[in-house]
Amino acid sequence: MLMYLNIAAAAPRCARPVWLCLWLLSALLSLRAQAEDYFDPASIERHGYASQPVDLSTFSQRGGQAPGIYRSEVYLNGNYVDERSIRFDHQDGRLVPRLTKRDLVEWGVKASATPAFMAMAMHNILRQPGRALPQAGVYYDFSQQRVDLSIPQEFVRQTAQGYVDPQAWDDGLTMLFLNYGYSGSESWSDSRSGRERESFLNLRSGVNLGAWRLRNYSTYTDGGDDRHWNSINTYLQRDIKRLKSQLVVGESYTPSAVFDSFAFRGVQLYSDDNMQPESLRGFAPVVRGTAQSNAQVTIRQDGNTIWQSYVPPGPFAITDLYPTSASGDLEVSIRESDGTVRQFVQPFSSVPIMQREGRLNYALTAGQYRTPGQAARKPHFIQSTAIYGLPRSSTLYGGTLLSGDYQAASLGAGKGLGTFGSVSLDGTFAATDLREERRRGGSFRFQYAKDITASGTTLTLAGYRYSTSGYYDFDEANGYYATLLAPGNGRRADGDDGAAEREQRAWRYSHNKRSKMQININQTLQGLGSLYLSAYEQRYWGIAGKERSVNVGYNVSYNSINYTLSYAYSTTPYTPERDQIVSLAVQIPLERFLPQSWLNVSASSSRRGDRAASVGLSGNALADNRLTWNLQQGYTNRGQGGTGTASVNYKARFGEYQAGYNYARDARQVNYGAMGGIVVHPYGVTFSQPLGDTLALVRAPGADDIRVKNNPGIYTDGAGYAVLPYVTPYRRNRISLNTENLNSQIDILQDAKTVIPTQGALALADYPTARGAKVMLTLQGATIPFGATARVRQDARSVEGIVDEKQRVYLSGVPAEGVVQVDWRSGQCQAPYRILAKNADVLMITTRCHEKGAKK
Repeated sequence: MLMYLNIAAAAPRCARPVWLCLWLLSALLSLRAQAEDYFDPASIERHGYASQPVDLSTFSQRGGQAPGIYRSEVYLNGNYVDERSIRFDHQDGRLVPRLTKRDLVEWGVKASATPAFMAMAMHNILRQPGRALPQAGVYYDFSQQRVDLSIPQEFVRQTAQGYVDPQAWDDGLTMLFLNYGYSGSESWSDSRSGRERESFLNLRSGVNLGAWRLRNYSTYTDGGDDRHWNSINTYLQRDIKRLKSQLVVGESYTPSAVFDSFAFRGVQLYSDDNMQPESLRGFAPVVRGTAQSNAQVTIRQDGNTIWQSYVPPGPFAITDLYPTSASGDLEVSIRESDGTVRQFVQPFSSVPIMQREGRLNYALTAGQYRTPGQAARKPHFIQSTAIYGLPRSSTLYGGTLLSGDYQAASLGAGKGLGTFGSVSLDGTFAATDLREERRRGGSFRFQYAKDITASGTTLTLAGYRYSTSGYYDFDEANGYYATLLAPGNGRRADGDDGAAEREQRAWRYSHNKRSKMQININQTLQGLGSLYLSAYEQRYWGIAGKERSVNVGYNVSYNSINYTLSYAYSTTPYTPERDQIVSLAVQIPLERFLPQSWLNVSASSSRRGDRAASVGLSGNALADNRLTWNLQQGYTNRGQGGTGTASVNYKARFGEYQAGYNYARDARQVNYGAMGGIVVHPYGVTFSQPLGDTLALVRAPGADDIRVKNNPGIYTDGAGYAVLPYVTPYRRNRISLNTENLNSQIDILQDAKTVIPTQGALALADYPTARGAKVMLTLQGATIPFGATARVRQDARSVEGIVDEKQRVYLSGVPAEGVVQVDWRSGQCQAPYRILAKNADVLMITTRCHEKGAKK
């Protein structure tokens, strides 16, 4: 049965804009049909070209196109497997890819799928795959540049969902990069003369060479009399694909699944879950708090400042931490504009460590204990841990930690309880040689996690640990906290001597841990908002006080107005006063009056009697919401009076910049900041927004100011390059360009690419471009049928087009002069041309096409 597609009725409407007619014709010819597609040439309205022949034989069937090499994406049973240049031949009037047995095996077909397939040599071409693999088929969609392989599932290797062949992992380009984050302020006060300056610089730098990654993480603090550089860690890393592991040499942190994490200098080999398919995989925390003024928030981990910036009055949530280890205590300091400092500790760790049956997760570390100061002991050690998945949703784990004056062993088990969640229970036993005696003890830990889908409850982590008086972890045994007691460690940017921080650490150094409890709960309320709870309590041997922090909040949206009610509580064993703050924040959209803007109202009250209230406006502006702004006016009691702030944040293609102004009754402050990245690669130097760990380089030579889709503020620079600062390692990342703003002298031949980078790589997303003019050629001197193929050479490629019913052809990206080769079923001709003037986006050129005789 034949399907007749008649577009005669549509022809008069598209007779003038020929390219629209061709587009409509192409769309109709690409329709899928159960039988052969057929186009009746007599249905074309020719307007005086009645004798004009029509040759649409090449395009009469789905997939019809001139044979040659085309860049195509390959899908196996609907799943993307590859992208490559493939040669296509004509077969039964269609374009058919020239595929070998090796190609199919690489894409997932079993080499021994059938006797016939097994007997074939790897280089053999499968022109009809169905003969060797019954019911197999190959389909090509030229408009999408997509090859679909349909292979019965019994002939395909079974892989986990999301599996990516390690051979496809890309180690990326050689590069050198620098990621920077700078924040600073200048303050004036009526109570003192002059001005105070303070600044903080965060630097992450590195070099990639093949699979090797060299990394350094450093900070610089300038707080009046305190100016110092701090190199937090430097290490060399690469992945070991065969083991699905990472090798680290240098300064890093031990894993936290079995023992508490600590810093070391040495070598480490550990399993990397990121290399596993997404369906087989087993965390930086969100730090919440409440500021009562324009406050400076500083977050430290292991004595190092890892985050510092300014927040407006009201509740805040910090979601962009770059922790230096996988778990531990985060020391959060909130310094209000009047100099008042509030502190609390937020611990974090991963959920119970369940593993799939037969899965082994391991880590081997050898080196020297490392601390930020000089007072602690720095012994050499060897640590090994292993986690193994057993049948019946069970997991066994344990490890050993051996050093000269310290030995520890741990053993535990985890169990999946089905609808009741998962639990783990473990015990760690340690012997410690102190200066005067040998201490022995144990530490016992219980963890629980559960998602209750029906009620919308997420119990991220609930845990309890109890340690006997003779138990010391490795940090405690080596006097870790003693290194943080000397003046100069833990200093704040304002030049304060850090007495409060040192007092807290003195307590920790003098008393080893006794017990610890923590819980994190998120609860949705079926359209009535959501609740969150984060609580932590730590007890120490030898003192009666507790270190405790609680954060509770309720969020709800009603009539597009957002409400947030929060409560924060913290206390420490070394300060008798409890810190409690209750706050309410309301956000009202002003879309009717001022697009992309909100009215913000907040109020807070503390147990000490401090009260604050503020009202302000905030919003977004410019394309992709690259500019955010905030205006706020507040009031505080206790003689502080009115306060105010104004700030802007601009996200450019080459960085992110902030500026703000704050004032109080007797003080004023200007703060500013900049974040961004600099990447040196084989094609030059590219400036970017703040960089993540794994990157992609967009390369579209000559195509400037092209937006990368789904990435606000990221555009190609003047040379056609852009850095995508966040891509997922060991996964397929599809990167698409918005080509609407292309200039008349450049074309992007393919606007989407897929990259699969390894950890820390700079993957190349290379978009071929055609530099040249856009022309509409009118061909004279020969009778050329509608549907003939025209092509002209440009560098190492061909620019192609289809001749219309008026013997015209549109070509994009052609050189200033050349020869157009025109082919149809029974003949061919050549048309030389030269572009003399470039006075329009599309140039109209008439040239003679010299026939070469009929094809044989």
